[in-house]
Amino acid sequence: MKLTKQESELIQFIRTLDFDDMLNVLDGIKAVAEDLSIKSYDQMGKDNIMASVGFESQAEKMTKLEQLLGDANEEYRKEIYSVLEEGE
Repeated sequence: MKLTKQESELIQFIRTLDFDDMLNVLDGIKAVAEDLSIKSYDQMGKDNIMASVGFESQAEKMTKLEQLLGDANEEYRKEIYSVLEEGE
């Protein structure tokens, strides 16, 4: 797979972010995912199934983006996995 210039720049930028930067980015994405999940439940309560499914799908995509971005940053990965290993 060949990357576009923009994709390559994004990857390079993600690599420059430090642990605190990544926490801020990922916290923001997590907040959006949680908001979308709440909207999904709200719509389910209003019997608006299509909207509910749409919001839940968006929430799942944000959660996946959060995970992939975290895993793509070496400093974040090292910090998080070292904390997880200490907890075992």
